[in-house]
Amino acid sequence: MKKLLFTVLCCIPILLSAQSNKYLIKAGQMFDSGNGTFVKGCFILVSGNKIIEVKKEQELTDKERADYTLLDLSGYTVLPGLIDAHTHLLFREELKPHMDYSAQSLLKTLTMEGDAYRAIYGTVRANAYLQEGITAVQDLGNSGQFADIALMNAIDNGLVPGPRMRSSGPGLASEGGQLPGVIYKHRHLADDEYRIVNGRDEIIKAVRENVNQGATVIKIFADNVPNRTSLSVQEMESAVKEAHRYGLRVTAHATDAESIHNAVLAGVDGIEHGYNVQDSTLQLMAKRGVILVPTDGDSTVMANYARIAYPGEDSSADMASYLKRLAKRLNRAIKMGVTIAAGSDDYIDVNLPYGLPSKHTLIGYHEAGVSIPDVLKFATVNAAKQLNWEKRIGIIRKGYLADIIAVDINLENDINSILQVHFVMKDGVIYKGGKPI
Repeated sequence: MKKLLFTVLCCIPILLSAQSNKYLIKAGQMFDSGNGTFVKGCFILVSGNKIIEVKKEQELTDKERADYTLLDLSGYTVLPGLIDAHTHLLFREELKPHMDYSAQSLLKTLTMEGDAYRAIYGTVRANAYLQEGITAVQDLGNSGQFADIALMNAIDNGLVPGPRMRSSGPGLASEGGQLPGVIYKHRHLADDEYRIVNGRDEIIKAVRENVNQGATVIKIFADNVPNRTSLSVQEMESAVKEAHRYGLRVTAHATDAESIHNAVLAGVDGIEHGYNVQDSTLQLMAKRGVILVPTDGDSTVMANYARIAYPGEDSSADMASYLKRLAKRLNRAIKMGVTIAAGSDDYIDVNLPYGLPSKHTLIGYHEAGVSIPDVLKFATVNAAKQLNWEKRIGIIRKGYLADIIAVDINLENDINSILQVHFVMKDGVIYKGGKPI
């Protein structure tokens, strides 16, 4: 048998590249996202970019033992690559003390950086996400004029390493977008970041523009908080109908009770944030199969936020109260049968390495009372459904793409084990230090 111990992977890149891409992964334990269970004694056969089979040791044939290169991950928990269903890889908001929500960071990005710089910045962040074991993302706007599409294409074409992407292009928003405080004279700046639409004809045209530019999901802004403008139910219905005509899902930024309910009535496939959702809306979401993506963070993210935004103040009680309210909303949604997909909405700089806040989102779900297996399902099989890739990724099963990672062995009992990534495979290719080997 050709044998390759994972502990020496970094030392022999030439050997790896010389061999055919056929791997036999020996897992210490494997998370089965389909059943939400941890299974011991599994061997995963990978050929090319596909998972060929998952077997027990006694089921392996002599030919398989001879033909496949052994990757010994027996000291780790092996699971599907993580999926973040709400990212903004090309946008970073600089947090400053006592800064109210404003357009300052975004205006700086629009007027002093531009799309080319953002694409380069997004490339760095995309690589960091991959190194953290996040092998797929859904990037939802705030990326200038289709710079996210360029990044997605560059990754798909092998120019740069990064997660596989669903990208929306500019989000479709009513007057003003999310640029609060911008005077009328400079309202055109919103057009550099959002696709501003007024009326059903414009929103249909905007969907077609995004589709033509390569968007693989359509994002709409049911509300523009803190701006007062919002899309009507009729406008959102038109966006959904047109996007579905092209086979694309529609997901809606919606934060207040009315905008969430209106978006669900309009037929959207997903709700982003959903902070103030009512029980009646959750019931409708469960009935219609609308996925909720709670972008809640965790105690670490909130603590870092508080230290930067409110220096010298003790805001721990306020942060704890905020997380408690979001936890109640999350558990209500679960109880009512709403499908939950993991999404970080990571764009505010809280002094954490790129990619890490995404995984702190998972820790936050567990802090809210969700079991570790269910949290992992949020970030694998459920998120794959939100990305419309449920038949391709999110589960280690025959015929699925070989997006596989390994973390600390104690994941079953300690969610923080997700922070320690020891192995990353995307599309059957092993990555080490941000590079394919």
